[in-house]
Amino acid sequence: KAYWGYEDIGIFLVFATLLGSSIRLLVHLHLLPRSAIANPSAAVQFGVIALLSCALYTILKVRYRRPVLVALGWIVPGFNYGIVSVLMGIGFGCGIALYVRSFNHALSHFAFDELLLAAIFGPLLEESFFRGCLLPLLAQTSGRAAAIIVTALAFALFHSPVDVEHWAWFTLTGLVYGCLRLASGSTAAAAIMHACYNLTLFVVALSQ
Repeated sequence: KAYWGYEDIGIFLVFATLLGSSIRLLVHLHLLPRSAIANPSAAVQFGVIALLSCALYTILKVRYRRPVLVALGWIVPGFNYGIVSVLMGIGFGCGIALYVRSFNHALSHFAFDELLLAAIFGPLLEESFFRGCLLPLLAQTSGRAAAIIVTALAFALFHSPVDVEHWAWFTLTGLVYGCLRLASGSTAAAAIMHACYNLTLFVVALSQ
């Protein structure tokens, strides 16, 4: 059960907002290039992910003095759920690749450092917050179904979808991550699926 509350979510979001404002200030002072906002480098993204991850951990640890990682669901999933996570991640990745190709479009290519972000560090942070922190709290106060839906919509919004198709796809994957998290009891299961999904898109993009 989540021992934290919505005020902790608020503190984390305030920190994230201040971090974004700090990056804009550094760009204004010419300490970072303008691309750090519109198209940040892998180094900037690594830094942001590290700071946000540390902030989430610190907020919960300092305020409650209780174990954080296990409470966020970072436990090894059962063998069956581990297999399901991998297969579903690959399946969803192939699905979106086929959908994109059906319209004669090409997937964007990733650099190797971007692969690390997409397949490891990004899923770790996103699943820690959305499925590890937010989902259990919503499930306790609003019910499991509402928690999965609201978290999936927030997950989609976080990725700034540019059209209805992107909204639908991010929301759908968010729904599946949430169901997997609650069914397995492990945030790691959702993160494995998330990572395999991103990795599959990377492999498909390389083969184009």
